Amino acid sequence: AQVRTLTCANVPEALVDAEQICNESGVALVLVKPLPKTRVSGAAWWLSPHRPVIALSARHKTNDHLWFSFFHEAAHILLHGKKAVFVDGARNGDDETETEANNWAGNFLLPHRQWQRFLQEGPFSRARVRQFAGEQGVAPGIVVGRLQHEKRIPWRSPLNGLKANLKWADE
Repeated sequence: AQVRTLTCANVPEALVDAEQICNESGVALVLVKPLPKTRVSGAAWWLSPHRPVIALSARHKTNDHLWFSFFHEAAHILLHGKKAVFVDGARNGDDETETEANNWAGNFLLPHRQWQRFLQEGPFSRARVRQFAGEQGVAPGIVVGRLQHEKRIPWRSPLNGLKANLKWADE
């Protein structure tokens, strides 16, 4: 839950804090550059019976994707076996564990009941997205990303300005 509040912070500093929180919890968090010609957003596995690892690639270079990937990988650590390795983006996401991790991450970031209320209140202006994100304690870009994922607004939306764009230091 501590990491969830970091979604509102500046991403580079938030990742440093997330790494510290994860390490204190026994989880290794690493950020790696995306591998060329792959579609891998993140991975989760157990290095040992007591040391899970979450790896993020920031492939899409926006905060909504980065944080969703983090919580998706955390779901694998929390919900699924210690012997499995989960590489997300490499598959079509059609198996049960991927669906479960997607649902867990989505509902952890934006709880189902509140999300449904927000959707019913329509339309999705910048002000409404900001207000709802503030009520939920998450970055507005996360709300925009979920609206786009559920095809409620187009991918090329003026609301994309509410997402934080990311880049590697050498870009």
